[in-house]
Amino acid sequence: MASVGGGSKETLTLNLYPMLDIFSILIVFLLMSYSTDPVSHDVNSGLELPDSVTMVTLDELPAIVVTKSELFVNDKKVADVVNGEVPKEQLGESFQGGIRPVYDELKRIADANKRIAAATINDPAQVGKTGALTMEMDKGHPFKLMKRIMLSAQQAEFVTFKLVVTRVEN
Repeated sequence: MASVGGGSKETLTLNLYPMLDIFSILIVFLLMSYSTDPVSHDVNSGLELPDSVTMVTLDELPAIVVTKSELFVNDKKVADVVNGEVPKEQLGESFQGGIRPVYDELKRIADANKRIAAATINDPAQVGKTGALTMEMDKGHPFKLMKRIMLSAQQAEFVTFKLVVTRVEN
């Protein structure tokens, strides 16, 4: 037995194995009780619940798709593509090389996301966060077209790009 005084030479030992057993049982219990399934509830037959419809999405992640002949933002055609280029009248002279219809559509989405975030998020630091977008583009188009699209998106406050590519198996 250990003593506080300096006269005894006995040492105090602590057996860790029982503590490890307790912790492992606790971890197994917590893992087994964790569930990712949604909560299901049986509704009484004499009860009619109200309908719910979501009017707007909280954070719309725009998708830009560039086919061989058309440019889409969220399945809405915004420009034509001719020989890997957008016609000159859609570029906009004072627009620094961007594509005006792409900018207009993405700016509309960014403004809507900001309004929704301002109304629903309590943290002011999170409200002004810039967005991300996904881009799918035909591999035959020149990089210059992608650069114009990215410039338009950047001016509309979308600075993170997720490029969709085909995975090649080795």
